Amino acid sequence: MSTAVATDRFDLTKPIGTELRGVKLNQLDEAGITEIKELVAERGVLFFREQDMTLAEQVALGRRLGELHVHPAAGAPEGFPEVLVVHTDAKSKRTAGEGWHSDVSCDERPPALSMLRVETTPSVGGDTLFASMYEAYESLSEPIRQFLTPLKAVHSGDLYRNLYEAAGAEKKFPESEHPVVRTHPVTGRKVLYVNSGFTRRIVGLGSRESRAILDMLFDHIAYSVKGQVRFRWEPNSVALWDNRCVQHHASWDYFPDTRHGYRVTTVGERPYQ
Repeated sequence: MSTAVATDRFDLTKPIGTELRGVKLNQLDEAGITEIKELVAERGVLFFREQDMTLAEQVALGRRLGELHVHPAAGAPEGFPEVLVVHTDAKSKRTAGEGWHSDVSCDERPPALSMLRVETTPSVGGDTLFASMYEAYESLSEPIRQFLTPLKAVHSGDLYRNLYEAAGAEKKFPESEHPVVRTHPVTGRKVLYVNSGFTRRIVGLGSRESRAILDMLFDHIAYSVKGQVRFRWEPNSVALWDNRCVQHHASWDYFPDTRHGYRVTTVGERPYQ
């Protein structure tokens, strides 16, 4: 790679997940940024260890990856509205990201890349799992792929009403229709684009039909272990994933320990078939 520091590449599974060693993200040159964006589109998620950086440096790096997204949840650090704090401790009633989802897919232009840097890790547990939506689509039978391809689904942001009380019950959250099968704008590959966090119904189907199809697809994603990779965090590790072709699930198996980090996310394009 044309980076400021030489890199070793380790693919963790065939369908998804690559760890890059020997690279400092905040020292990447422009060619390195381009290659990282192309590689994450291909591999779905990239992992980096020993990434010492300030919050300002992380935001600056995020801006080099694309236009930054402002999350609808309250509680961004002062001066950094583009940052989502990811924090769970002994007082938490829930953790962010528990359950398979693609970040904020309810937006008209849902996120493209998400970069999470974790500073504090629990003594054990706290892994994040990632699932390839290339693999999820390609492992469906041909008749099911043909059935799903012309369909659209409603993605609703009402999830936030329960997760982030600080946002206020009166606040309106986004709702958008997106293709059930979308095309990735970088790779040109087809992707299954429904998730249990935000997708509420398939347009044009009866409620029972929609529920049955979505439940089948959610199970297909959750149980397709061959299309998944699991990342064990260390302090100052970074995961960079492409929401257009990946879903993730944060495992809350470390209560009452603390896990603390910061996420920045880029705005993507409107999904198309």
